Amino acid sequence: MKMFTSIKRVSALGGILLISYSLYPQSADNKKVLSDSLIQSRELDEVIVKGVRVIGKDRIGAMSISGIEINKQPVLFGEHDVIKALQTTAGVVSGTEGFAGLYVRGGETDQNLYLLDGLPLLNVYHFGGLFSTFSTYSIDNVDFYKGAFPSLFGERVSSIVNIGLKRPDYNKTTGIFSIGLISGQLYFSTPIKKGKSALSIALRRTWFDVLSAPVLAIINSSKKSEGKKSIFQYNFTDMLIKFSAMDRRGNDMSLLLFYGKDNFKLGDERFDPDNSKLVYQKDINKMSWGNWGAAFTYRLSTPIGDIKIQPFVSKAFSTDSQENMDDSDHTGGLTAITKINPSVLQIGMREMLSFPIINGLEGEVGLQQIWYDYNLGNPSVSYSEDSLGTTAYSFPNHSKNVLLLGFGEFYWNIANCVQGAVGLRVNHYISRYIKHWNLDPRLNIKINLPYKSSLSIGYSRMTQYAQQVSSNYMYLPSDAWFPTASYNKPLLCDIYSIGYFKRFKHAFNIKAELWWKNMRNLTEYKTNTRITTTMLPWYEKMTFGKGCAYGLDLEMVGSFKSLHWNVAYGLMWNWRQFNDINSGKRYPAKFDNRNKFDITIGWNINDKIELTGQWEYMTGNRATLSLYNVAPPDVAFPDAPFVSPLDPDGGRQDGIDYYEGRNNVQLPAFHRLNLNLSFKGRINNRLTYQWDFGLYNAYCRMNPFTVIKSYVNTEWDNNGEYRKFKTLSLIPILPSVSYTLNF
Repeated sequence: MKMFTSIKRVSALGGILLISYSLYPQSADNKKVLSDSLIQSRELDEVIVKGVRVIGKDRIGAMSISGIEINKQPVLFGEHDVIKALQTTAGVVSGTEGFAGLYVRGGETDQNLYLLDGLPLLNVYHFGGLFSTFSTYSIDNVDFYKGAFPSLFGERVSSIVNIGLKRPDYNKTTGIFSIGLISGQLYFSTPIKKGKSALSIALRRTWFDVLSAPVLAIINSSKKSEGKKSIFQYNFTDMLIKFSAMDRRGNDMSLLLFYGKDNFKLGDERFDPDNSKLVYQKDINKMSWGNWGAAFTYRLSTPIGDIKIQPFVSKAFSTDSQENMDDSDHTGGLTAITKINPSVLQIGMREMLSFPIINGLEGEVGLQQIWYDYNLGNPSVSYSEDSLGTTAYSFPNHSKNVLLLGFGEFYWNIANCVQGAVGLRVNHYISRYIKHWNLDPRLNIKINLPYKSSLSIGYSRMTQYAQQVSSNYMYLPSDAWFPTASYNKPLLCDIYSIGYFKRFKHAFNIKAELWWKNMRNLTEYKTNTRITTTMLPWYEKMTFGKGCAYGLDLEMVGSFKSLHWNVAYGLMWNWRQFNDINSGKRYPAKFDNRNKFDITIGWNINDKIELTGQWEYMTGNRATLSLYNVAPPDVAFPDAPFVSPLDPDGGRQDGIDYYEGRNNVQLPAFHRLNLNLSFKGRINNRLTYQWDFGLYNAYCRMNPFTVIKSYVNTEWDNNGEYRKFKTLSLIPILPSVSYTLNF
């Protein structure tokens, strides 16, 4: 009697390969299966086969990470996160402490393309960047590219984050329910027609607003007698639905629906203590942002190759409303409302054909058409007063554009000695007043060397036709996207890479990669200008320049018995140069983090307990700070560090801030240790559970968020004050706990 093996699930976890399977007896002639009355099928327990994840596989600057691996990372508030997992790789920095920014090899956060099963999304952050909008329990695999990009991908110049979702289970109902400190998640998959079609749903909702409401009510009750009221509300929701089916010929089709939204409200009110409905002062900020989208995918097998057709539509939206009212003299309230509502609508179609040519040579060609509608978010301001009515002013906001492109790539493998790909992407961008043709060549070559090693080289030209500009360290949803138009050119980036990969004994891999990036037509706000500057059209707020970044990435992955580890180091330089900024001189970018270490170690204590630790070190961010003050004309002014001399009339005189240059100060270094302890168990044959106990920033390192300059009073000096600089920190040590049920 032979045994027939049915593989049910294969996935990678760091250096571990997980395989679950079922065994079925089969007759000796392999033609007739024994009747159900004679045999019983049984699903065996999960089998763990240890191995090493190869980090120098086929394409330089590329890696793949599984959804299982993402869910084992120590995280903030127990919220597993795709982007925070990618931050632990070499050449990638996180930006501001605790936030889910992705700054890849000297790029900005707007230079990353996020694809969710082919659906492009722009607003991918919750709560200003603390978490990303992707439910990790619905993720099968994430392909991350930061150099030598396939010609299939474009539109961004720094990285591609290609997120593949789990295929719904065609044969049985499965699911995951997780509850943590600030949110709950549910992933549910069930067949519709067994073996032919299935549906999966992923839901995520925070209850931070529910938890904070009683605390806020107590605070406002204590301040009611003073006529003061604080206002705070925040919540987010994510919803994902995926329908998959096979036709009679075995061709796959799927429909993806996605929706995510954040709501935030912060402010205060002053009212008459004797009549709380009589409000005479108000300062309230309301924000909401998110995405919605849909994508349909059809894969067709033909005699000439595999065809993939994918229409999609998505919209990123945001609204920022600031309401100010002052009626302290009770003469009739004057209310000013400033609104910013940028959005981007994309409607597109992809058509691809993958085909074999000869043994060791394959090809892939395709077309793509995208129509964009950019709402540029120029602020509109309205004033209302009992006697004046309402007035408002704004500038034209919409820009509609079309991107037509074709791509082709050929892959070869010569006797397993030389592997590679060469491709070309042709872009035709059409706006109202101008057209652009751009050619993006791509090259990737891998040469296998003796002793389980290889040498790789890569080159990519990338073109980006819209940029998101921010005047802060954090990119906010209210930061508008500015498309290429008649007065500016598309962002161009050339990326050069050379890498070496070596596999050693005892499950140990090492990879080293040198890279260089040249960026042209970068966009920034002009000095003393930002999006809230209402009296200028948006194109007059912009200035254009160039940048370059270069560095070295080192990665080491290994395992030994019950331990597995991943060590990443990045050495980076990051420069910018604009004619209208810093007197035209070159200056370091705000995230010019010269050195970055990431060390992740996992210890499988036994079959049920696992401990994971993650330590990160990063050279501090850059900030623009006035270190000195200069005297106005005809006013006595002492040397630094004193900044508050007396003017001739005995009043205070601080002097004028003097800035040596853009990003002239480097903040203190950032480092942090995160820990996570997992306990696994089984309730019955169908139900398993897992408890996760986390410690974020375990030794409570108060990493600086920003620096401010203040003045300190002294009694020993006649001048009375001197200058002092203070760093502000955001996140202390934070424990977390979550419970996950698998069914």
